[in-house]
Amino acid sequence: TNNNNTNNNNTNDDASPPSRLSTFQTDLQHFLNLTTPFQTYFDSIPHVNKNRMHYPEYMDICQSRYEGLRDVLVRQGETTSEWILQEFLKSEDVVVSGEEFFR
Repeated sequence: TNNNNTNNNNTNDDASPPSRLSTFQTDLQHFLNLTTPFQTYFDSIPHVNKNRMHYPEYMDICQSRYEGLRDVLVRQGETTSEWILQEFLKSEDVVVSGEEFFR
């Protein structure tokens, strides 16, 4: 058979987009003008808290008894999100890594 794509290394058709972590790592490296990538540092950070602690202050915000608090937090979050998107990000002093993930 004739394969029009004889060199798969020169095509980006099947390449997946960069992950949020890799985008952040690259952006932070460039922002700080570093020559060494962060890859080895971030790989060493555990992704799961294996020693979960339970504290008396723990609360499950999804429980019905916290509905009033949850409503206040959601409203505040919506207001804050709108301000960040409409005001904060427009500042020349603000740098956002992976803005496509941020919005």
